[in-house]
Order: sequence, then structure tokens, then C-alpha cells
Amino acid sequence: MNKVTKSDKVPGILIDKGTREIALLRENVAENKPLVFKDQIYADDEVKKQLKSDQFGKCAYCERSLNGDFGAVEHFRPKGGYQIEDEKYLRKPGYYWLAYDWNNLLYSCSECNTCYKRNFFPLANENQRDIEHENITKEEPLLLNPATDEIGDYIEFHRHLVAVRDTAPFKNKAVKTIELFKLNDRSVLKASRLKVWNQYENYCKMRKIAILKGNRELLGLVDDSISKLTAEDAEFTGMFKYQRK
Repeated sequence: MNKVTKSDKVPGILIDKGTREIALLRENVAENKPLVFKDQIYADDEVKKQLKSDQFGKCAYCERSLNGDFGAVEHFRPKGGYQIEDEKYLRKPGYYWLAYDWNNLLYSCSECNTCYKRNFFPLANENQRDIEHENITKEEPLLLNPATDEIGDYIEFHRHLVAVRDTAPFKNKAVKTIELFKLNDRSVLKASRLKVWNQYENYCKMRKIAILKGNRELLGLVDDSISKLTAEDAEFTGMFKYQRK
């Protein structure tokens, strides 16, 4: 997981059509009618393109590249209904007024979206959930939001494994995020991070050899490789950025 810096430019379709749809949703809630959400708005190509660009083509939660994965536009606060803990049913309504809100949208891989996050949205204190008044100001979610939380304040990496930072301001938030997305338990994900970490360690060894031998050409090549491996647009940037010192 890595910090996501989203563009200040809100996709036009969310402003033009999304605003009108939210007004209709509010009317339906007031009249106790079913809520219908239009993915052709929140998952419009313009929205997807901007989210992918902001996230460097990576999943907001696991940081795997979305190449070859259609992915999904993810609502951090679930739009239709939400689940807490081990409940099998949806509590309704959800955060319907945020269905087309740019600040509530992220792009995630299909695995994180459909297998793990789904409609799960627990709070530290359920009494602070105030959907009736469309008020989220008192909420303390038990999940990290890559777009608003300072990820490095909560988690760190021990080589390729994710851990809760000792100085985390709210440790349960980091614990629940790591557990929910199974960041240390998904074999393919963990193996992918380990492969990248091993590459990094090999480059570091080569760098020491290049320095000892005074081989400037090799040193330049190795430094370039390390820069590419740890760049913001590379997979698992957070692993290097938040590595335990």
C-alpha cells in the first residue's frame, strides 16, 4: 500500500451527471424508494483514466500493476450498503450521496475489490455512523484510505512483509487493513513483492562491488536499475518508501 495523491481536477461527468443523480437518490431515500446507481457515471472511461493516472496504473490497496486486470472503480465508503465485522448481510442505506463523489473513488484490482473490500466498512465506534444526516465528520474508519491517510504513519515493511508501525496513531486501523486485504497472506501477492525485494537486494550488492572496484559504468547502470525499481510508477513503491529503518 502506498499514499495516493489524487488530481484536484474532478472528471466532468461526476460534476455534470453525478450531481443530478445524487439529487434523485436523495429524493428516493426520502420517499423510501429503491436506490439505483449508474456505473456508467462513476465508472466512466474519463474517471477510470484519471484514477489510473493518479495511481500510476496500480491498485490502491495492494499496489499490483493493473496491466491485464480490468480492475474496478472502488467506493471507499460503500454506496448501496455496508457490512461490519463478520455480518453476511448489508446494512442499508449506504453512503449513497458519495456514489459519484471524486473523493470517495479509488481504482483497485478485481481481487481487492470483489474478494476482500467488497462492502466492508467498519468504524471504531458504530455510534458515530450518521448516514441519516449524511454526516461522516465524526467517523473513524477502521480501514486506511490511501488517498487521505498518511500510510507511512500506520504501516511499515520488514523486507517484503507489511507490519503495523509501533508509533501508529491508531493501530487497529492498520491491523484491520492488513487483515482485510490479506496483504501478508495472499501467496501470489507476497511472492511478487519478495521477487521485487530480492531484485533490490541484488542491485545493492552489485552497487557495493561497483564502488569497491571503482567501476563507474557499472555503478551508473545499477543506480539506474534501482531508481526504476523504486520509482512511483513501479509496483510496490510503498515497500521501499516505508521500509523499517
